[in-house]
Parts: sequence; structure tokens; C-alpha cells
Amino acid sequence: MYFYLDTPHKETSAIKVRYYVKSEKKTFIYSTGISINPKNWNKESRMPKAKTGAAGFEIKQITNQLNRIVEHLHVSISNIELEKKQVTRSELKKRLDAKFRHVVVTGTLIAKLDDFILEKEKLGKTTKKSNDKYRGLKTKIYEYNNRLKLSDINKDFMIDFVSYLRHEKNLTDISLNRNIGYLKTFLKWCKYLGLTIDESYNQVTVKTHDADHVSLTKDKIEILENLELNSVLDKYRDLFLIGIYSGQRFSDYSVFKKSDVINNRIVKRAEKTQYKSYIPISKKLNALLEKWEWRLPKVSNQKFNDNIKEVCKIAGFNEEVTTTKYKGSKRIVEIKPFYILVSSHTARRTFITIAANSNVPDHIIMAITGIRDPKTLKTYKKFQENELEKYVDAIF
Repeated sequence: MYFYLDTPHKETSAIKVRYYVKSEKKTFIYSTGISINPKNWNKESRMPKAKTGAAGFEIKQITNQLNRIVEHLHVSISNIELEKKQVTRSELKKRLDAKFRHVVVTGTLIAKLDDFILEKEKLGKTTKKSNDKYRGLKTKIYEYNNRLKLSDINKDFMIDFVSYLRHEKNLTDISLNRNIGYLKTFLKWCKYLGLTIDESYNQVTVKTHDADHVSLTKDKIEILENLELNSVLDKYRDLFLIGIYSGQRFSDYSVFKKSDVINNRIVKRAEKTQYKSYIPISKKLNALLEKWEWRLPKVSNQKFNDNIKEVCKIAGFNEEVTTTKYKGSKRIVEIKPFYILVSSHTARRTFITIAANSNVPDHIIMAITGIRDPKTLKTYKKFQENELEKYVDAIF
């Protein structure tokens, strides 16, 4: 008994199970109803490859469903023999179909989404912040139609839901794309459970554009370093600079501990991805960590964002910045002062941008920041206008 790919040379392939039926001297082949990218298939173990991150979650769901099929196939064979019947291909198919085909789902989509969130929490592989995103999706679905069922999911639903989020909830395409991604991840989980879903919903996608973000120049960083502030704002300035010097997310750089130090580097797993970062302790970073005796003040992300804007306003970062957002074909252009656009994540963008402009190799930046995908790193890199002339002079 083993699994195999029906079309291993195509972009996606159905997974089938093969079992030799002795009584008929023939092979029983059963389609699991599950498809996978052949790149994620281990030819030797004849099972999906183990992966981490968001892709790993989906692969794990496939593996769990395949294990359920194997288990039920063994149970079916044992039960047929206990019933003193002959094990045949038709009998095996009938029992597998009864278990895994056309599963009727009772209750609402909201109830099933609750099960999904609960499973994620029990497995402990995702953070509270990640689970809260699915709770946010749940609220949006509830407000759209709290009686929605899995049987209602199809292309027409997805088109209407996208329109609702765009026009009624006022989501930009970036936020909309993110929420539709959460919904599709949940629906894939339902499919791996053997639940029947009209997969035409997958035909609906939301195109995104690069977001307009700001990062600080070295001159701006120096202004922040020397800025006279009261004790309250001084705390937020220091946390922000620690983020710039380390290149980490707020959820990680706000909780540095001395026990994280190995060979004069801070080695830390990111709360969001669980990937390790190897952060050199520069003189400036060390000075701030020692100032706070490695016991950094605990503040919420929202309070931090409010106060760091105030710090940057005092610093005089008032120049106008043009930002562009999209809602479908509608292009929304806004002009805001620089300080309004600064947030906790600006620190990480600043580190990556300055490092890239200083010709630090990408693999070094990725090791420090814990970024695994070069495409992700590319979204953080922003050219700085004061660097342009330097390169033009070098060219000519």
C-alpha cells in the first residue's frame, strides 16, 4: 500500500493510493481527491516533503489527510475480514467513499472557522497575532452573512465577498488580498478534511501593487540620536533606534534579553515565522541595551506607533510624501507629512535599505533579519534619493 502522483510531470498532480488485493489478484487504485505540486513530493517516502512556514502548514494538512486514508483503509480491510466477507476493490471503494466523499457539513461557515482557529491554537504552531488575523476574518464573514455555509462557497460568492470588503469595509487591495489569502488557506484546510467545496472560488484573485513605505536616512537617524526629549518620548526613541540597529520586527526587538546573546551576537527566533536571526551587537546597539540594562520597557505596538510619530514630528521630519493606494481600478493619491507614515516597522525597513545601499550582501542581510525569501527582502529595499547622485557620478 502506497501513495503515488498521477501526473508527476505537471504543475499539480492528483495523489492516488495503490493496494494489491490478493483475493482478486488485482491492484486497487483510489483517488484521494487531493492534489499537490510535485516539487513538494518525496519520491522515496511517497509522501509530502516536510516544510516550515505557511507552506508547511498546508503540506501538513495534506499529510494528515493521507494518514487518515491509510488508517481507514487498514480498518476497512480488518472489518471486512471480521465480517467474513471477501476483500474486493469494489468493497474497499464503497467504504472509502462513505468516509471521504461528499461529506455533509452541518452548521455555518463561522462554526467551521472556529474549529480551524481552535486547531491552530492547540497545535501551538502559530502566534496569537496570527490567530487574531483569522478572528478578524471571522468578524468580516459574520457581518457579511452569518448564516453562510461551505456549500455556499463558489466563484460567485468570492466575487461578491471581494466587492463587499472593498466597498463596504473600505479595504485597499493590499488588505483585501491578505484577507482573501486567509480565507483560501481556511478553505484548503476544509478540503483536506474531506469536505466538499466548489473550488471555482480559486478563480478569483486580487491584484496588489507595491505599497508606499518610508525609511530613514543616516542623517535622520543622527538627528534622532541627538534629539532632546522628555523621559516618556526618550523611551520610544530608544526602542525605535534599537529596531533600526538590529533590523528586527517590533515583536522581536522589544523583548531582547541578555540570555539571547551567543558569541557576541543576539540569536533569536522570530515570533512571527520562528526563523532564527543572527544579530551582531554593534556599539550603538550595545549602548542602548546597556542603558536599559537589557530590560526594555514593555509597550503595546499601537502606543509605540502613536509616540514614535510624535518623536519624528519633534525631530522635524515634516516634508510632504506622496502615497498611492488602490481599490480595484481606483487609484487613491494622498499627500502626508513624513512623520505620519513612520511606524514600528519603519525601523526594520530602514536597516534593510541602508544595509543594501551600503552594499551589504543579501545573504548577510537575510541572516541578520531572519528573512528566508529573496522576494520578501526585495519588498523592503527602498532607494534613498541622496544615494542617486553618488551612483550617477560613479557611472560617468
